[in-house]
Amino acid sequence: MNHLRITTASYLLAALTALSLGCAVGTENNESVDALSQALPPGQCNQATAKDVLVAQLVKDSWLANYPLTRLSTDASGAIVGPNLPDLIAGDLEIINTVPDARASVAKALAKVSGLPDYVMLGMGPEVAACTAIPAWTPGGSTTVDTTSNEVFAGATNYASWRDVHQEFGKECPLIKRIGNKDIIDPPGDGSTNAPASITVSATGVSANAFGICPTGSTIGTFCKLSYATGVNYTGRYCQAYYGSLRCLLY
Repeated sequence: MNHLRITTASYLLAALTALSLGCAVGTENNESVDALSQALPPGQCNQATAKDVLVAQLVKDSWLANYPLTRLSTDASGAIVGPNLPDLIAGDLEIINTVPDARASVAKALAKVSGLPDYVMLGMGPEVAACTAIPAWTPGGSTTVDTTSNEVFAGATNYASWRDVHQEFGKECPLIKRIGNKDIIDPPGDGSTNAPASITVSATGVSANAFGICPTGSTIGTFCKLSYATGVNYTGRYCQAYYGSLRCLLY
């Protein structure tokens, strides 16, 4: 990963006082953001390790499934479990529980928040391009991926529970952060795109179910999307043999 170096100390100090460190920033002047983002250090982006995309995906999927993470806990074997798991969350945990670093991060975050009152999940903002070329877990080891930022909105009821969840998961995963007054999650792209087809983007593929399992009859190497992907083309994910099934995972 390339790290940008700024040689003018006064410029760096002024820029950092104006913007929070992070992979995504916001302002009313988009041209200023584009210029500054090329000069500022990448913030949390360069702190991410391969397991972090799995943790960020779990947090995003908890909002998609309307399932507060305070319901999760760690069982006697160290596995992450929870009552009445939606398929989307169960699918994430099937993977996380097989990746020691990811399981340990989630367990550490849950140690402070498991059992807190349910918070209200009002919705999620649109995807915005965020980190580029960060490490990400795959069945064969790791790869590099780009992420997309999503702002999430919690309701007033038991809001303190959400603040604690966001803080504890943010300690474990730099892709979960607060920028200004916005709660941000940076999971990897969902496997779909509206960009024209190219060598790395396919116009054809399959859609996985909520567990990330490719449809019956799929073959290894087939382009795939996660169940909630909406883009026209397929990119970033292939059907791969893992954990007893053919799953739609980052390649």
